[in-house]
Amino acid sequence: MKIQINPGSRRMLCLVTAMILGGSVPVLWQVSGVFFDNYAGNFVPGLIMTMLLFSFIDVKFDKSSTGWSHIRIPVFMVALAVAAYFFVKKITGDENFAAMAFLIAMSPTANAAPVITGLLGRREDYVTVSVVSTNLFTAFALAPLVALVIGNAIQIDTFSLAWKTLLIIGSPFCAAMFFRKYVPAAANFIRRWKFLSFYLWMVMLFTVCAQSSAYISRQENLSLVILAEIFSLAACLCAVNFGAGYFLGETHFRRECSQSVGQKNTMLMLWVGLAFFNPIVALGPTFYVVCHNLWNSWQLRKADKRATTIR
Repeated sequence: MKIQINPGSRRMLCLVTAMILGGSVPVLWQVSGVFFDNYAGNFVPGLIMTMLLFSFIDVKFDKSSTGWSHIRIPVFMVALAVAAYFFVKKITGDENFAAMAFLIAMSPTANAAPVITGLLGRREDYVTVSVVSTNLFTAFALAPLVALVIGNAIQIDTFSLAWKTLLIIGSPFCAAMFFRKYVPAAANFIRRWKFLSFYLWMVMLFTVCAQSSAYISRQENLSLVILAEIFSLAACLCAVNFGAGYFLGETHFRRECSQSVGQKNTMLMLWVGLAFFNPIVALGPTFYVVCHNLWNSWQLRKADKRATTIR
């Protein structure tokens, strides 16, 4: 019996399966929770840098790589964060949910966003500029905004965050430029294995979902109702971000801007939630990871409808 399935659908199934398996492992095998809590996260930066090397090997930057939307994006982030905080606080009366909404909205573009953008066949150079600009903006603007809007005086090492962003993005970028110019054989070798970026993305999704699952399983007094409410909040903000991003971008950068606004560096806000608020607040960015990757998997399905045959 032959089943018709297009490559995009296959990619979607792979990503969803990686998330489900990642979320299930710490629940079914509780001993693994120690590994995902303490060690698995150490591999994520390396995975991102490797994926970015594959992505950057063919990326070329010029004046067309930027647009006015790169200025509109951080402005929108601040506006949405402030509006979401006061709206959620008024509706729910819960400070934790309001803080979740604020942190999600203020999350910068994910470091791996250029990889997904490339898989979608869009401009990776635009999204790379967004990664650098929004992460640097958040590093310097987050603490004063939290103090102004929420009232918590938090101490964030802005220069450390900025340096980490530049290191994760800059290292693979410089390596790609060096190989292209001086070691073309190495550049060609990297191009031949570029398809591995998708599988590395699956590994990272598995790891991040397993970390999130291990973290949630340790929390007490969390009912299914509360978890459903947090997921609903994250899903609503995810829809707003991807939708608004489409209209914030220039005509030729609609999809790229949508990806830049919607795919977020929630690991940063997860740390902020744990370090300066409480574990409940940190669940907002945790659930957003699932939401934006579900949308990414759907986009990958729609990106390629050419049918293929599997047995």
